[in-house]
Amino acid sequence: MTIPALSEAAIRGQATAESFRRGQNYYRQGYVVSLVQRGDALQAEVEGSQYQPYRVRVDFDKGGITGASCTCPYDWGGWCKHIVAALLACLHEPETIERRPEFKDLLADLSREQLQSLLQHLTERDPDLADEIESQVALLQSTPAGSQTPQEAAPPSRRTTIDPQPIRRAVSAILHSLDRMRASEAYWHVGSVVDEVRQLLGQLQEFIEAGDGRNAFVILEAITDEYVAGWFYLDGSDGSTGEFFDELGEAWLEAALVADLSIAEREQWAQKLTRWQGEISDYGVDDVFDAAQSAVLQGWDYPPLQRVLQGEITGQGAWEGEAPWCADELTLARLRVLEREERYQEYLYLAKAEGQLEQYVTMLARLGRVQEAVDEGLQYLSTPGQILALAKALREREELAAALPVAEHGLTLEGSKGPLATWLCDLASGIGETELALKAARVAFRAVPSLGAYLRVQELAGERWSEIREELLDHLRRVQSFYSGAQVDIFLHEGLLDDAIAAVEKWASYDQLERVMDAVVEYRPEWVIQAARQQAERIIEPGKAKHYHHAVSWLERARTAYQAAGREAEWQAYLREIRTRHGRKYKLMGMLEKFERR
Repeated sequence: MTIPALSEAAIRGQATAESFRRGQNYYRQGYVVSLVQRGDALQAEVEGSQYQPYRVRVDFDKGGITGASCTCPYDWGGWCKHIVAALLACLHEPETIERRPEFKDLLADLSREQLQSLLQHLTERDPDLADEIESQVALLQSTPAGSQTPQEAAPPSRRTTIDPQPIRRAVSAILHSLDRMRASEAYWHVGSVVDEVRQLLGQLQEFIEAGDGRNAFVILEAITDEYVAGWFYLDGSDGSTGEFFDELGEAWLEAALVADLSIAEREQWAQKLTRWQGEISDYGVDDVFDAAQSAVLQGWDYPPLQRVLQGEITGQGAWEGEAPWCADELTLARLRVLEREERYQEYLYLAKAEGQLEQYVTMLARLGRVQEAVDEGLQYLSTPGQILALAKALREREELAAALPVAEHGLTLEGSKGPLATWLCDLASGIGETELALKAARVAFRAVPSLGAYLRVQELAGERWSEIREELLDHLRRVQSFYSGAQVDIFLHEGLLDDAIAAVEKWASYDQLERVMDAVVEYRPEWVIQAARQQAERIIEPGKAKHYHHAVSWLERARTAYQAAGREAEWQAYLREIRTRHGRKYKLMGMLEKFERR
């Protein structure tokens, strides 16, 4: 498959302004080491800031990019600089892309002996790969003869019971690791202490996915007992210690749904959860174990739940009497288990009975029941976010003809439309539906103004840009002040300096104010003088000595503006006035000497 058409505006629209700028610099400096395409995936190697190579993967279909990831630790929203750099290289230097066959084609003609030799060689080089292959072989061998879905077989669970004592000792040691610190020092380390306990909890997932609920309970009991006993000795005023109980509650819920417990065991575990909840409720942590307790007591043989799983759907849903407050949390967890076990029809019954309509219609789409998914989605989904989930599921099935009208319908719904509009714009543009792409781009800009969104509209508007440009600018002048960053970016890009000044006068961060000052110093020096003096004097007048370096920076801008206006004498008079009024502020006086030397 040919890589879909790219544009700088489309790439910019998926990244923050800073990520795009840095990614652009990476591309220009030659940090993109390699570009390799295999089928509908692009892999790139990009040098990091410490010369550490990062691996980028971009997946696409005929409508455009469907996903992008990088091995770097970036987690600030949008694409990282390495993804940006790789895609800019694809855009501007497509001849550097090395096209290689997909692995399924590469392996298709190998004999059994050659495949065995290849696997043997790879596992000798990578022990982790050997473990993965071993577990997959066990899974395949456990599949009944003739079955086409080996995933239906439950993964083998651990036969021996884990010893909880090392876990208990580890949690206790972590919680007491700050005991010898002063309280003022320990406060800054509480978050890292909770993170260490969180890492122990992270080991639980492999047991849950393997269906080993009993050992999951052993691990959870050890962690919960020790944490409940020692958490209040930490300074949790930032909320981190109490918030961890939410994660414990979720873990207990997941484990309860894969544990095969007798009636007596259910009662025992429910009592422990009640006891823990009672101990932490005194400290304002409420109801974190409620959903897990319900899951423990009900299991999967709870009569109302069983009726629903068998297709008997009534107004009561999966409950006797009124549903508890944690019903949605418990239902979503049950749906995750049913999906993992590929019990799809039961998944659909439960999702529909409990009103989880987004989960219901997206599963219909993923199962290939496209028309049902579209009909149900258009009738029942009520937010742009829900529609986006359905449209993405349809796209995963390569049902682009169905995904487009569904997504376009979502633009008419109330709610946050930015993510849906951006997604639809990229897809429609990728398959040549320019008019729909333009419509979505305009919605995306209105939802969340940014320079990237603005340039995307410009790219798609063609001959209509002049008319649409004025519409977007008028809208930008009216939006609330928390979009001042976008206002500054766009007004400066368009050379609308008076509009940029008006935007920062409403509200702006210091860096935005500085950018506008630097841009307009020749055009409106008197405004720069006034604004820079005001910022400097806010620091100097009350004697904020720690921030005098910022005041001097503002004064430098004021001097540049005085000089641009041909008012050097007035600058010197203003500087003498500062020295006269604040001569006792010796730290400031020393910093002002730089102006005398120039």
